[in-house]
Amino acid sequence: MSINSLIGRTLRNRYEIIELLGSGGFGYTYKAKDLDLPRQPTCVVKHFKPKNQAPDKMSIAQRLFDSEAQTLYQLGNKNNQIPQLFAHFEEDSQFYLVQELIEGHDLTKEIIIGSCKSEQVVFKLLKDILEVLAFVHQNNVIHRDIKPENLRRRLKDGKIVLIDFGAVKEISAISVNNQGETSLTVGIGTLGYMPPEQQACRPRFSSDIYALGIICFQALTGRQPLKLPRDFNTGELSCDLFSECTQITPGFKKVLDTMVRFDYRQRYPDATAALQALQPLLNIYSASTTIQTQSTNLSPPSQTLQTSNLTTAQSQTVITSLPTPTTPSVQQSFLERILQALQQLFGVGETKNSLPPATIPQPTPLTQNWEQPEGHVSLDSSFYVERPPIESDCYETILQPGALIRIKAPRQMGKTSLLTRVLHHAEERGCKTANLNFQAADAESFTSLDKFLQWFCDSITDRLKLTNKLADYWQGVRGSKSKCINYFEKYLLSTISSPVVLGLDEVDQVFQHPEVAADFFGLLRVWHEMSKNEEIWKKLRLVIVHSKEVYIPLNINQSPFNVGLPVELPELNDIQVQDLVQRHKLDWSQSEVTQLMVMVGGHPYLVRRALYEIARQRTSLSRLLQTSPTESGIFSDHLRRHRVNLQEDAKLEAALKQVIASPQPVRIETGLAFKLRSMGLIKFQDNDVMPLCEMYRISSVTG
Repeated sequence: MSINSLIGRTLRNRYEIIELLGSGGFGYTYKAKDLDLPRQPTCVVKHFKPKNQAPDKMSIAQRLFDSEAQTLYQLGNKNNQIPQLFAHFEEDSQFYLVQELIEGHDLTKEIIIGSCKSEQVVFKLLKDILEVLAFVHQNNVIHRDIKPENLRRRLKDGKIVLIDFGAVKEISAISVNNQGETSLTVGIGTLGYMPPEQQACRPRFSSDIYALGIICFQALTGRQPLKLPRDFNTGELSCDLFSECTQITPGFKKVLDTMVRFDYRQRYPDATAALQALQPLLNIYSASTTIQTQSTNLSPPSQTLQTSNLTTAQSQTVITSLPTPTTPSVQQSFLERILQALQQLFGVGETKNSLPPATIPQPTPLTQNWEQPEGHVSLDSSFYVERPPIESDCYETILQPGALIRIKAPRQMGKTSLLTRVLHHAEERGCKTANLNFQAADAESFTSLDKFLQWFCDSITDRLKLTNKLADYWQGVRGSKSKCINYFEKYLLSTISSPVVLGLDEVDQVFQHPEVAADFFGLLRVWHEMSKNEEIWKKLRLVIVHSKEVYIPLNINQSPFNVGLPVELPELNDIQVQDLVQRHKLDWSQSEVTQLMVMVGGHPYLVRRALYEIARQRTSLSRLLQTSPTESGIFSDHLRRHRVNLQEDAKLEAALKQVIASPQPVRIETGLAFKLRSMGLIKFQDNDVMPLCEMYRISSVTG
């Protein structure tokens, strides 16, 4: 459908579409006339088009649309800082919302790149937004798309109005599989304002708090969200990183820093909690600034429109209630106070020239040796990027009695790096740990279950720094599994008073020996079940790491792969790659970050290797983009390894060729899809698959 195809049409025989106001990935926004009311007042019509228009899918989309519209209707009727919903309907398999037109301007007219707002102005702005957002959260609604474009300063009273709730956009992004289960094909929100959990389609109330915190930093520093620097070691955003924030009240710094924590658990849980955190600071910012907006454009007020994408009328702000100086000895004339307030609100006299140098100071740890991006990332590395909330979930789980964590991801995605950190966290809290990589087992160890379990027990004993006593416990007519249980219970767990955490890395090696695998993995499940009732087994915690799907036949009640905490490592997102770019001291634009991600995806190893070579000045981004898919590129060994593995399986190679040849996501045999995903060559989009990155599409990886 053309973006202008609705202009001139009348929807429902009532709403005449007269102008396109804006468009985006989720639909279109139009200006319309309500023909049924006197004087035919204008309103806003939002148009959403479901991705999948099959009849059975449309019924699900209709139900979701009705539910979200009912929520918007209730919010708008209860709070005048949320646009009223006049109507919602479906017509020709398209969904429409009709909403109140909010005359005024959005906050992009106040928060301007290159202009820094004062602490007092940002505090007042934050408080005003939190007050309406608290109402939204109290009604169990997450906005999901907090950004300056969706915060409008209403003309008639200067109040902030919250528009464009992200939840209803799910109608355009929703996907439904053959079992009728719904999922999102893309995270709802705006890059730069979305925290990690929201990008993973798991938003929380604190996701809105994060976005609002980013807006505050944007206003204070005059910088774009994706240009805000983060701590070199932690990846966190904080006031201490900005020279513009050095004079901010410590209490306000703490509030802002808490709002933008990467881990949602470390933020304020909702807007009410954030408001409560502001309460002790109200005396410091005791005077309020009330503003009214008057149009200076010759166009009539009706041309100042509500949409995140259209041009609004130019406006100016008149101060009607001025702040009283906090220091009584400081006397200002009325004119001086007006000028000061204008400077605070609009940055008058604060141009780009008044900003600090464009080069943002960063911590300078000893990284000039630039770690080789090979193997796992060491504990003291500056280049490990957390993927919240994965780390915090693992750290919390491993301290629970009888814990079991399953980490799965393709090769070189960071599984061992995460395992190392989980074991380190457990050690710091008094646990004994043993990290065992199954690639260390020789072929002889897999020839029988008895030999394998003896190797396993001996290896764990050695890593726990205990004496091997297999000769004392591996006797009698009992089977190998019983002997192994006895060795752990009567010796290892009885000897060590603290909890014991076993890290079992590369268990894929065991999958290759079905005669051993079924019994060994069944044994791990038995230990996990015993930990629920027997005190001594509660001391044992397991972290199992693998990259392949589990194809060996395991009884559902005898498998450790359907219990415990499942962790599937995703690719790095835009924010995390931007963070790595900064850690490599590269001054890149968002466009350059995007170019890299298109070529190599968010694959941690590929991203790290690319940034390493560029930081060492061994290549440039443009050169890397040209050569990456070729034998002369830095990834030639990586591509060659994939090519050799594919040549050993004709069906697998043919399946990947099919995926690469298709310009759209394609459906292939499920088993082949999971194998290719285990290799890290593809990614899923619902039940279909596509190449992980352009390098795999255009290279000769399939020969």
